Amino acid sequence: MTKPPLVVILASAGRPELLADVIRDLAGQSEPFGLIVSVPDGGSLPESGLPEEARVVYARGLAAQRNAGLAAAPQDALVFFFDDDAVVRPDYLRRARDFFAARPDVVGITGRVLLDGATHDAISRDESERALRSSTALDPSGRSRPTAELYGCNFAFRRSSSVPELFDERLPLYSWLEDHDFARRLMRYGALAVVEDCVIVHRGVKSGGRAAHARLGYAQMINPLYLHRKGSFPWWLAIREIVPRCGKNLLLSAGGAESSWRRQRLRGNLHALADALRGRFEPERMLEF
Repeated sequence: MTKPPLVVILASAGRPELLADVIRDLAGQSEPFGLIVSVPDGGSLPESGLPEEARVVYARGLAAQRNAGLAAAPQDALVFFFDDDAVVRPDYLRRARDFFAARPDVVGITGRVLLDGATHDAISRDESERALRSSTALDPSGRSRPTAELYGCNFAFRRSSSVPELFDERLPLYSWLEDHDFARRLMRYGALAVVEDCVIVHRGVKSGGRAAHARLGYAQMINPLYLHRKGSFPWWLAIREIVPRCGKNLLLSAGGAESSWRRQRLRGNLHALADALRGRFEPERMLEF
């Protein structure tokens, strides 16, 4: 039986140094793969250049960039997505290929994140590399568990004509929850799994366009409501995504070191709530901020 090709899609914007790092890291993978780099403009590409075999596509906004990458990928492939600040263990692709081969019921996977700077302070390159080196000293566990989510910093799926899902481009810019929405729709075709032997560190580097707090606040409220309306989120999941974040913005906007940007996010939350009460569930409205 012919093995499906492996394709890695990297969507990045305004972070050429980080993009260069992840491309250099991926060159150490033990399995061959095709590389597609999706950026909004030439200024987002590394000054050091790209591997000769890499393909570059152009789009703006995370969901649109990932779709542009998919449009350039083979129809029947195992497609991998990594954030530009992911540090990927060299055996990730091989472990993923082996898992997909052993589990034909699984349509999508996400790996084990050893350290995640998105939930705490950003993680340095040195700390990332030390953590990955330590993890290689342990024997493979062979463990996996079912999931209903694919973490956007590292996930993969079986792309085929029978799995035609794309990312929702109505979620603009950093497209908050686009990975969760994609995962919920993939579950129509098969199971999702967290694979313990596919290992990364997510550095969580805070740079690029993520400081537009009013826009992010708008997305925090409207995106889950929109995803519920279109049928990929049940009510309980929309509420779970909205309440902690908007509640934190409200509490921390009163004072303290974070109050300035928390007030901006709260303003976005309230604009989105007002739109929702008027029946306007339009994530792209955030572009008006």
